[in-house]
Amino acid sequence: MDGVRAAAALAVVMIHVSSGGASGVQTVCNQLARFAVPLFILLSGFGHGGENQDIDAPLRLFCRRMRRILPPFVLWSVVYLLVDAAFGKPHERPLWDLASGGAYIHLYFIIVLIQLEILYVPLYRAVRRAPHATLAAAAALTLAMQVLICGEILSLWTLPPLPLPYTRLFVPYLLFYVAGLWLRRRDRLPEKGNWLHLAGVAVLWMLSAALVVTTARRLPAIGRLSLRPDLTVYVFASGLLLWLLCSLTEQPSWPVRALSRLSFALYLSHPLVMRLWNEWTIRQKPVIYLRLWQSYLMTAAGGLLIAVAVSGLPFGSLLGGAPRKQPMIMEGQNGKKEERSTKNI
Repeated sequence: MDGVRAAAALAVVMIHVSSGGASGVQTVCNQLARFAVPLFILLSGFGHGGENQDIDAPLRLFCRRMRRILPPFVLWSVVYLLVDAAFGKPHERPLWDLASGGAYIHLYFIIVLIQLEILYVPLYRAVRRAPHATLAAAAALTLAMQVLICGEILSLWTLPPLPLPYTRLFVPYLLFYVAGLWLRRRDRLPEKGNWLHLAGVAVLWMLSAALVVTTARRLPAIGRLSLRPDLTVYVFASGLLLWLLCSLTEQPSWPVRALSRLSFALYLSHPLVMRLWNEWTIRQKPVIYLRLWQSYLMTAAGGLLIAVAVSGLPFGSLLGGAPRKQPMIMEGQNGKKEERSTKNI
């Protein structure tokens, strides 16, 4: 899971760096990276699908998980609202944007995750009691909502207005979360990669990737969406391919593990690097333009530096920093006290 999470974190950066690009390379990179957010949702469901969940005390369980999510969401929303105001673009409804994930474009992910956390206990019980029926129902709801969203963007119909945009509702992401719960319940993910199996999944991935890129080129209006039926197939193909690749080694390297631990802070902070750079460079004469790879390296490196700095603060978890390791006293041989490092999760 460390390897899959690290790959998804790097892909999120690529989505934002390459968005709005007109070149063919930018379009391809942008589309191939769009597995990231749905895969993060799937990983969340997989992490929450274990046996020892305190579902008999749902409020306590929800509050414990929100302690990890809500403080960074609120604090980073305030940061982005202040940055916009400082650069002469204040929000018309800052309080509403703070509460609804509109302080900056990438924060919608947390709003979706909070909705799924509210529904966690009934979804968990449904997957336990009727796993196949629950998965099928989630697939039907998700694909139907994705079709409705795509149709509205293509001006085929008009959906009734809601306080939240449809792309911030949990419904078009429901399949990924339920699939994570289902996979954890069924224990269907392979522990070791088989080269023949890997080759077959790689072919499936290439076919689904080709479909995604073709759709974005022919229908550029929906190319900015991560909620399309073709992308849904691509997400599962990408997740399985990454899982098989990462399972070829018994343990991922320390940079991969470190990136996995810093993934939440990187997700929260990297748009700040882009925002500050854009505001600075447009004031230069002449304006400085970066190539895609230069912009990507700058954004990823800057976001990681912020993530490392935040994680090193005493209360860095309030800003989404990696959980700090604390010594745990354990009894070793002959009753001798030993210190072992453990994560404060």
